Amino acid sequence: MDSQGTILVIGSGDRETYRVREWIEEGGYRAVVADDWRSGLRELYNYHADAAVLLMDAMDWFSVERIRELCDVPIVVVTSRATRSSLQRAFDLGLDGYLVRPLQSGELVGRLTAVVQRASNNRGGHRDSSSVFKHETLTIDQRRMEVQVDGETVHLSPTEFRLLSLLAERRGWVVSYDEILTKVWGPAYIGDRNNVKLYIWYLRRKLEADPANPRWIHTKYGVGYTFSGDEVHAANNGCASRH
Repeated sequence: MDSQGTILVIGSGDRETYRVREWIEEGGYRAVVADDWRSGLRELYNYHADAAVLLMDAMDWFSVERIRELCDVPIVVVTSRATRSSLQRAFDLGLDGYLVRPLQSGELVGRLTAVVQRASNNRGGHRDSSSVFKHETLTIDQRRMEVQVDGETVHLSPTEFRLLSLLAERRGWVVSYDEILTKVWGPAYIGDRNNVKLYIWYLRRKLEADPANPRWIHTKYGVGYTFSGDEVHAANNGCASRH
């Protein structure tokens, strides 16, 4: 039977970690296990995970913050207690679930199913009208692979179009060099930041009235790029190592 998606579990390799993995697999998902947030990020990129479960006894809030900073995949945390400060922290980080032990299989799988479906809908798996993205004078038509600025068609290469579409899809988030390379060129290109910088330069020359002072595509130094389309909700999918 085909899986419904891939779920990353970050734990300490103890009995609970593997029990959670079994529950996820019994729920129809593929489960991937990592021992810490750094290896977890690698697995998120390698397997294009649809959501992550963080077992908090194996982590601290700094690790959770780093994952959320670098990645916008839906995150569910599992912890031994809920305090006002920890709930506020989860809210501030935009986490998608906060489950308190003792954990039940149905509770976990139900939460994962809900966040994966919501993320899929946000990505446009069931949308029609939002295949056309509009912001100010910029229009991106995904069906026709066409871009217009001020009503005039802008001719982009397929790579330029994929790059612009990714940034617009992640509007409001910082998209890292590694995510851009993975999604636009492929995982084998991770680390080739100069390629990203070159194509951002191409896009700005074609889209921006003043490429030196961009209106839409902004640099986050040392992390990546962000698109200024803040009037539309960002899609919750995929990882963004921030640059």
